[in-house]
Amino acid sequence: NGEKYINFTQVNMDKGVEDLKNALPGQNEGQGADDNEDPDFELSKEQAMELLGQAGGQEGLAAMLQGHLAGLIGSPSGFLESLPKPVRRRVEVLKDLQEKHDSLEDEYRKEKAALDAKYSALYGPLYTQRAAIVSGAEEAPPKEEGEGGEGEPGAEAEQKGDEDAPKGIPEFWLCVLRNNEVTEEQITEKDSEALKHLVDITWEPLEGEDKKGFKLNFFFEENPFFENEILTKSYHMVDEDDPILEHAEGTEIKWKPGKNLTVKTMKKKPKRGGKSSGKMLTKTEPCESFFNFFSPPKIPGDGDELEEEEMEQLQEVMEADYDMGAVIKEKLIPHAVSWFTGEAVQLDDDEEDDDDDDDDEDDDDEKDGEGPEGLTDTGEKPPECKQQ
Repeated sequence: NGEKYINFTQVNMDKGVEDLKNALPGQNEGQGADDNEDPDFELSKEQAMELLGQAGGQEGLAAMLQGHLAGLIGSPSGFLESLPKPVRRRVEVLKDLQEKHDSLEDEYRKEKAALDAKYSALYGPLYTQRAAIVSGAEEAPPKEEGEGGEGEPGAEAEQKGDEDAPKGIPEFWLCVLRNNEVTEEQITEKDSEALKHLVDITWEPLEGEDKKGFKLNFFFEENPFFENEILTKSYHMVDEDDPILEHAEGTEIKWKPGKNLTVKTMKKKPKRGGKSSGKMLTKTEPCESFFNFFSPPKIPGDGDELEEEEMEQLQEVMEADYDMGAVIKEKLIPHAVSWFTGEAVQLDDDEEDDDDDDDDEDDDDEKDGEGPEGLTDTGEKPPECKQQ
């Protein structure tokens, strides 16, 4: 998926303002604002907090800061002017070439968007038919001539077996999720019981001209765990073309009594002589669950300050969350049947092996002792879905 970035402009404004000032020319190495290319730019902590109110919160301030930085782009730094004339002339030619390149890149993005829309419309009916067959709403069409028929040995027994066969393809999506190491890591034994009722997963772009990103839809049949028929997860991106995550949102799950898979109930005996003497005390604590996916990490709001270590931890969690969403969107949904059968597992492993080989070539000092080929990063074989 390429390198990912998380938008942390809003995480810690005090630190962000200080980092911004330090990053500007003339604000480090003991230099003052007078040495800056933009000497009028001064932003203290107090001014930043005042701007928060004027600009409509952190997002407004972030936009103002980005606008100011944009104003600095193209301002003379003195570097180009210091070059010999012939070199400057060559650089100017390169800049002309870059403009032509940027123009072609704009055309490419427009054509790519149109092509994506075209094929998304063509994929749609295929996904709809797949969902109908998986759920049992539609039966698989009979085999064509030459692929086996009633006259073949065993055909009569096969037809009799069809009458006793389960509806659709049971546990299809559970099997798909369990055969990918990114999603499999999040699934507990209790989660599996709920995910047996998952009948389809789809994705769609976020609606609205100013919205960038995508939404995942998880469709469930009636089940004993929660009331929702659809659980969604939305990823709001800063830019459609660059993987910069602004924030993520998920559906609030309406758990049925005693069925919340994201918490565990702890019981302990009360202290002797206490008010609740003789009664067992119970409390709930968060626990690992696939369904935590629908409660993504939140970026702290106004007035919340994070230490550097906390920011790093939050970024890791958000990157892992985005990774999982991207895997579902880009790998599992388009190639679900290959993950169900296990064919995609081997293909995915082969790709990882190729990447590992490239890394080995780049790093001659890498130590020995790695596991045999074909194993995952944890040294274990890829999970297999048990067919029933």
